[in-house]
Amino acid sequence: MKKDRFELQVDSRLENLSVISDFIGKAMRQAGAKEKDIAEVQLAVDEACANIIMHAYSGRKGIIKLGLELAGDDLIVDIGDRGKPFDPTSVPPPDLEADLNERRIGGLGMYFMKKVMDEVSYSFDPEKGNRLTMRKHLRANNSTLESV
Repeated sequence: MKKDRFELQVDSRLENLSVISDFIGKAMRQAGAKEKDIAEVQLAVDEACANIIMHAYSGRKGIIKLGLELAGDDLIVDIGDRGKPFDPTSVPPPDLEADLNERRIGGLGMYFMKKVMDEVSYSFDPEKGNRLTMRKHLRANNSTLESV
């Protein structure tokens, strides 16, 4: 039976970044995605989830909910958490021309997310928590996501 939406829920621990990456890779390969697209989505999701673990939950226990959905030739990734609200889309782009010693620490994660994904949006609801949605147009996609 073919499905077009999959969900994963993990504890907010850095060790679970590999579980998330494996989940994304398997689902996208079944969807017929190119390895370049898979690597880019894995990078963007890894950056987002690492930020949730380190900043939204700040070492406290919490849950990260991940949803993957194939809509036509687009892969939509939803990441939800109940940590501290923070709009990652408000982070200014890094000054890549500045001397390494003068660059601000951090801020590259959001830059990478925006660079490799076609759309990045954020919302917060006091009852539902944080939600980061990223969209990636898959260049070679000729099937729907199958059970992972």
